[in-house]
Amino acid sequence: MVHPVFDNLPTTIFERMSSLARQHGAINLGQGFPDDQGPLPVREAAARALIEGSNQYPPMRGLPELRAAVAGHYGRTQDLALDPDTEIVITSGATEALAAAFTSLISHGDEVVLFQPLYDAYLPLVRRAGGVPKLVRLSPPHWRFDRAMLEAVFSDRTRMVVLNSPLNPAGVVTPDEDLALLAEVCVRHDALAVCDEVWEAVVFDGRRHRPLMSFPGMRERTVKIGSAGKLFGMTGWKVGFLIAAPPLAKALAAAHQFLTFTTPPNLQAGVAWGLDNHRA
Repeated sequence: MVHPVFDNLPTTIFERMSSLARQHGAINLGQGFPDDQGPLPVREAAARALIEGSNQYPPMRGLPELRAAVAGHYGRTQDLALDPDTEIVITSGATEALAAAFTSLISHGDEVVLFQPLYDAYLPLVRRAGGVPKLVRLSPPHWRFDRAMLEAVFSDRTRMVVLNSPLNPAGVVTPDEDLALLAEVCVRHDALAVCDEVWEAVVFDGRRHRPLMSFPGMRERTVKIGSAGKLFGMTGWKVGFLIAAPPLAKALAAAHQFLTFTTPPNLQAGVAWGLDNHRA
């Protein structure tokens, strides 16, 4: 018997749209990847690592040089001081990072606040982990939440909120005042925040992405998720980052080791080179 969460679950809309685009030779605006193959120097670094480096299992938490590069990247771009040894876990893409976060941090019956529209992986992954989704529908043109909306869904049963900013598919960046409000509510309800920030580099008008992790009270209760595929426009590489305080990172790593265990070492080496030299 199939688990109820996945019984009759349709193929993801992204796969269906991309398949139709290939079939009809259409321009594909439905999925988050470019036509460009990505920065050549980054690809060359991965190719060198494939030929000259190890092709055996790398460390479960990720290559040390990649974890150091991730820490350096977020230190430069978002003023985050990260310990690469205890606060960073490399995953096989951001969706695996989400699965590790939900699997390790949600218990049966925990309520999880989700903002709509949302990435289609959230609901099945939360439900499979035993979570109870509590949905908040955002409205155009600004796609913002307010105190009343949060107070309506947060309770003493709330375990977690999932924030996707910049928001896919609406494309909005959550304003600082909304982030501050969400941080306040999370602290008051002792809730965790899983922040899907894979589009953090796609911020325009000279603005700078600000992570929820940087707000008061959130450093110890936030899981930040990043994506090398989105940073470099090479989505097929499936290299993601989990960033959290040591106790959370330990739990995330425990789940990760039984999902994919590790990620191809040559791709990790290429991403490390790119973060250190290409300045994604």
